[in-house]
Amino acid sequence: MKEDFNFYTPQQIAQVRLVFSQLIINSSEDGNRFFEAYCPGNTIDIIDRPYERFEDYENFLKIIREDDQVKYEIIHKGTPFYFLAWSAFDLKNYEKAVFYMDAAISEDKRKDPRGWLENPAGRFLTLNHQDVNQSAKRITKFLSDKISAVLSRFNSITGNSPISVDNFVDKFVKKLVVEKKENNSIITAFYSYILEFDDREKELSLRSTEGGSIEPTLTYLFKGGLIFESLLKYFYPKQDNGSDYRTLKDIFNTADFKSDFITITDISASKLKEIVDAIGGNDLLTAFIISSKLRNTAGHNLVWDDVFNESDNFKKLYEQQVNAILYLIQKKFLNP
Repeated sequence: MKEDFNFYTPQQIAQVRLVFSQLIINSSEDGNRFFEAYCPGNTIDIIDRPYERFEDYENFLKIIREDDQVKYEIIHKGTPFYFLAWSAFDLKNYEKAVFYMDAAISEDKRKDPRGWLENPAGRFLTLNHQDVNQSAKRITKFLSDKISAVLSRFNSITGNSPISVDNFVDKFVKKLVVEKKENNSIITAFYSYILEFDDREKELSLRSTEGGSIEPTLTYLFKGGLIFESLLKYFYPKQDNGSDYRTLKDIFNTADFKSDFITITDISASKLKEIVDAIGGNDLLTAFIISSKLRNTAGHNLVWDDVFNESDNFKKLYEQQVNAILYLIQKKFLNP
């Protein structure tokens, strides 16, 4: 087995493997000390060689796992997972970033089932960038600022019950992640979705004047639709007759949904242009219809009319999806 490293010489890797083979694990602190002593870490205030750091962390973990899988599973890996997330964030690979941050959270839950939210990864999840107990404060602040901007735009188009960052965290994020481990995926998906918008928009602005593949854009919008659908299923888990859902329309037909919101019937489209043209405002009905149509189109085909030569169309669709998600959060979490 040969791995390429950037911060280690072959002699250093041999030393790490020897130390790991002799390491006796009695507590999570044994793992913390091991990884703090032998991993490359990261820079606090500036971005410095994130690709090299990320590669070294992954290869480092791969080697010790292959050397002793039993010990690898026992040792507390919160520290390397946290630094993997941090490096991936600096690379703008936000899906990997939230994946490894959630892995760090899983390790922290194993170590401290009651206090894990106070650990660095938990503080990232709850957008707490002011506490000293967090090395990666700059990426937490970056995410917090993004969420704050999204909430401010939404608050500006709705006339009631504004959503603050604190309420978003306390009544939505914490409720989901404390209630059930699997709910973390909704939060991490929403974070990466918000973080990825600027890059997806930039790609479309820089592409050839002749167009090109819209697969990344459709995949991105499909993800927004999945977040919306996942929240709907969280609140309305079964049809009125107790059976599972087959389509989004089944959710909208439940008595509970219609009691909470409004009747929605038109959720299909034959072209993306139809969906763009259906945007008539920022109201709840429009947001739900546009998000549902996007979920159904992007989820069934990659071959659609390219509406993204008009620069505003992607942003309009994205904002409707965000509106739909936040209308759900506003109604069901903040004002149940």
